[in-house]
Amino acid sequence: MSDTDMPSAPLNRRGFLGAAVAAGLLGTPATPAEARTAAPTAISTESGQITGVQGSLRGVTVYKGVPYAATTAGANRWRPPQPAPSWDGVRAADSWGPACPQPVTGIPGDQLPEFGEDCLNLNIWTAASGSGDSRPVLVWLYGGDRALWSGQEIYNGSLLASKGVVVVTPDYRVGPLGGLAHPGLTAESAYGGSGNWGILDVVAALEWVQRNIAAFGGDPDRVTLAGWAQGASIVNILLASRRARGLYHRALLSSGVRYTKDPALARGTGRYRSLADAEADGMGFAARAGAADLAALRALDADDIVTKAAADTSADFGHVLDGYVLPDTYTAVLKAHAETDVPVLTGVCKDANGAAPDLLLTVDAFKAYARSEFGPLGLADTFLNLYPADSDTAAAQQYSAYARDEERVSAFLWATQFKDTAANAGAVHTYFWTRVPPGYDDTNPVIGTTATGAFEGSDVYYLLGYLYNTGRPWTSKDYDIADTTASCVARFAATGDPNGGSLTSWPALATDIPRTMELGADFGTLAVADSDAKFAFLKTYLESQTREF
Repeated sequence: MSDTDMPSAPLNRRGFLGAAVAAGLLGTPATPAEARTAAPTAISTESGQITGVQGSLRGVTVYKGVPYAATTAGANRWRPPQPAPSWDGVRAADSWGPACPQPVTGIPGDQLPEFGEDCLNLNIWTAASGSGDSRPVLVWLYGGDRALWSGQEIYNGSLLASKGVVVVTPDYRVGPLGGLAHPGLTAESAYGGSGNWGILDVVAALEWVQRNIAAFGGDPDRVTLAGWAQGASIVNILLASRRARGLYHRALLSSGVRYTKDPALARGTGRYRSLADAEADGMGFAARAGAADLAALRALDADDIVTKAAADTSADFGHVLDGYVLPDTYTAVLKAHAETDVPVLTGVCKDANGAAPDLLLTVDAFKAYARSEFGPLGLADTFLNLYPADSDTAAAQQYSAYARDEERVSAFLWATQFKDTAANAGAVHTYFWTRVPPGYDDTNPVIGTTATGAFEGSDVYYLLGYLYNTGRPWTSKDYDIADTTASCVARFAATGDPNGGSLTSWPALATDIPRTMELGADFGTLAVADSDAKFAFLKTYLESQTREF
């Protein structure tokens, strides 16, 4: 079937499922009546019994809004997650729980979930027939740096569930409710720290999975912790932290790793604050919010806190080096050989890191960038020789080529750091995502509404295989790619290795061979830079940086 065999107009969710089934790429879609029907058998959790509902595909059940911890409102605000309440009888897990209160712009109201501080809930997709199935488990952490943070329908796990994986998407605290540090909170805590509340929520979700996932047919000894962007940064933190040791057994990071000397980390989620700086940030925010003390902060309405934080250009609720959740900088953890030793699958997207198919850049600005970025190291002329440009069009093309090379090299150097500093019971597999999703997405409020090219997060559609949740004009080629990519993820979740069956051979990282795996437009090995000379240049540039993160 060719790319033109599928309808060119955007398909709605039912249209996608019908077309995909006709192409033989998915299981049979659930009918609207089936989708409203509760699963007949109640599942027993530690808090009580629940029933689920039919997932997007026949044979898949989804359990929505299952509490893994208590509400974070009132006295529980800015405290570690507390045990979930119990209930009598059978609870219908048929609707999504609230997402953490957060500022959201540019997303229509009818696409927004309910928001509330009773947000520590998770969703489970499973096709298991019973508790004895022992299927691999994938816990997916959402991204969305400037969009919606939520683990609901937009990360539909039906396709992976149909491939034998139990998929779990927890909601957790974000923004000021997930990251505020304050001396009063530090004094309250049993470990002498504050902030990082959202990461502690993820740990609590992983603990819940260990205690309960067998009832859903999952294997608590085969848990993959996965996420993209901000979610991948939490995976990265938990690789460095001791708080989640033994709670997961593989790690998947989409757009979440860079070499620990990469200057780009100063602008992103790799920038960690000391506890003292974070407490000062928290006191400053409280003063600007008109809260004289911690009690006054807790008395504020959650929506008021979110609104004040969004308008406060000085507010910072990022990750905290508290010595408990985050014991040290990432570089220090690697050098101390203290990284969690699990198989890792990680990758980046072609049109992230400043690259774009429609980039506009003048040749003068390109050369000025070269002098500013590489001149202090005496490398500006080398850069311009490797990426020559004599016109504005060439400058934009060469900058994108450089950005793509740099991101691949940075991810490769991170992987070699991880490989070199862990005993490494499992291999590291890296990828470079190249498929450009067709059209625009007018239904998914998080990923790629207007982004172009193979933008950051474009791989997530295919890693999870949730094309049917969107309004893009998917082709049969996209269905093929999603099926293959999700199969790689399912294999990795099951065995710690994305290889198997008829899948294209995906070599594990070799620190002396600078290569990665192309996924998307094609499947096969790929050099981490377009030439050996470019790899050597970018490796020298990154390794010569003096600041480590």
